[in-house]
Amino acid sequence: MTTLNEQELTIHCGKTTNSFEELRSLCEQHSNELKLQLNISAHEKVIVRFWTEDFPELICIGTFEKNDLGKTTFTLDFSESTL
Repeated sequence: MTTLNEQELTIHCGKTTNSFEELRSLCEQHSNELKLQLNISAHEKVIVRFWTEDFPELICIGTFEKNDLGKTTFTLDFSESTL
């Protein structure tokens, strides 16, 4: 049986006055940078909450994990956004 190890991080980017498209782009940029810096192993998952800088509004939740080829991948879920 494998255990899933999960970590959580928070990133603040953009402002509530930015358009949703701008915030989405910022989250993708930060995610692409972060996936190169994360050192995660198989069966490990990192959850990243993206918040605006000025007033804390949730933009999205990112999930980072290793795929079958050993590369770190991510998905961004904007469905829980509070904007």
